[in-house]
Amino acid sequence: MEATTRHTGAFLMRTPDALFTPERFDAESRQMADATERFVREQVAPYVKRLEHGEPAQMREILIDAAMLGLLGIDIPPEFGGLGLPKPTSALITEKTALQPSFAVSHAVHTSVGSLPLLLFGTEAQQRHYLPKLTAGEYIGAYALTEPDAGSDALAGRTRAERMGDHYRITGNKIWITNAGFADLFVTFAKVDGERFTAFLVERSPGLRVEREEHKLGLHGSSTCRVVYDGVVVPAANRLGEEGEGAYVALYTLNLGRFKIGAAALGIAKEAWRIGRDYARERTQFGRPIIEYPLMWRKLAWGAMLMHAVESATYRLADDLEQAFRAEGTDRQQVWRAAAAQFAAECALIKVAATEALHQVVDDALQIHGGYGYSEEYPIAALYRDTRVNRIYEGTNEINRLNLVERLAYALRKGLWTPQPTGAPATDTVEATLQTLRGLCCDALRGLAPHPEPPQPMVEPLADALIALYLLDSAHARAQQTQQPAHQAMVALYHEHVRRQLAGWSADLSPLVGRAPITVEAQPLAPLYEGVWETIRAGL
Repeated sequence: MEATTRHTGAFLMRTPDALFTPERFDAESRQMADATERFVREQVAPYVKRLEHGEPAQMREILIDAAMLGLLGIDIPPEFGGLGLPKPTSALITEKTALQPSFAVSHAVHTSVGSLPLLLFGTEAQQRHYLPKLTAGEYIGAYALTEPDAGSDALAGRTRAERMGDHYRITGNKIWITNAGFADLFVTFAKVDGERFTAFLVERSPGLRVEREEHKLGLHGSSTCRVVYDGVVVPAANRLGEEGEGAYVALYTLNLGRFKIGAAALGIAKEAWRIGRDYARERTQFGRPIIEYPLMWRKLAWGAMLMHAVESATYRLADDLEQAFRAEGTDRQQVWRAAAAQFAAECALIKVAATEALHQVVDDALQIHGGYGYSEEYPIAALYRDTRVNRIYEGTNEINRLNLVERLAYALRKGLWTPQPTGAPATDTVEATLQTLRGLCCDALRGLAPHPEPPQPMVEPLADALIALYLLDSAHARAQQTQQPAHQAMVALYHEHVRRQLAGWSADLSPLVGRAPITVEAQPLAPLYEGVWETIRAGL
């Protein structure tokens, strides 16, 4: 595989010669995934009601149990007690933890944004002191970035850190802090002398006050609190990076955290789809199981197609991240930080694509239940509530669409990728559609390149075209590799879905590309739905 296929915006030039797909997981990875699923279903699920009724300490005990299986150290190198799993396997484990969303978010905060800052920016002394504790569950991590007046604009935070000899004194307020009720270590962001945005490792200590649990729409089993820093004294040795480098700590960490959210969203979507399918098989109306009615099975076919496309793209990115993390270099942290920055656009893309696919799948699964789906007696109701936040945290999907477009436009200005020629007219072949999409996206990004800030009306259609390109390209390449009829059927349905949106994207982006909109002659959808359903029904 050419090296040029693995860098920011590479998907705008060509498909890699080979893609990692879930079919390539070895037996050991699958065994770890199975063990994780058993743990969640047998050792987490029975405690869900207790967790949801205000016993956050129980979640800490569950996380400690998870540590005994190695689940708190999936991304931490072995020298610190972790497993140091390859990124595809780590994503697969994340999928399985997501089968219980409250546990998933607690686990994800601990293993990603609660631990990754130490991996990316920690000194050797900091890593040797804290990472083994985080891996073993001796310490539980939290990530304290958001403030009452600083959500998407995190750098506008008002929390202050004053240097006092070999210590800092931190004062301010943080909100929506997951794991706060029982966390031991808070990755905290504050402005030194009100100016230099800086990251600190803050242990639970005098002056750090955790207020009551928030009453959230969903995720009732996870701890989410406001945290008050009332002159908390922090040793200077606990600063992460240099003064003023907090933005890098936050953004590099969030890049990888967004990828993890995508993997988790995929796992929850699969569970919601299974619940909807099982109910449709069991529920009888007018003398037949409702799964036999096209208005029902079409929902399942659509959800399966969405999950296939997202899954193909997620594991493509996971492998790209793995290769980037294993790149040669004298400084491991520099290599890892470069990897986190290198695929920031793709991480934002996966976060948006996976969470919006999840929304559609969960919504359809609830609809299949009819009135029963609105009852708390059925698990789909809790999933519906629990998953809504996925499109909000780690940067709203609006912010991530903007990140995706801005990062690719910036990379173009810096010459990190070369625009493809204008695409050919759309036809009914996948290859032609991909060429057309690449041309449209490249021309639009070229039109944006001179603008420091993209015109807001152009962001959403361009981001959506980029997402469709990445997903269709990944799913098509996977189907070509596996030659499985199910994969080919799902690509055919997704392809027609993308073709039907091309005209709209092209019209919206015409001021940037400088040519008339593309016209597309729609093809019948019914046989494509039937093709997907036939492959699903064969496995029921």
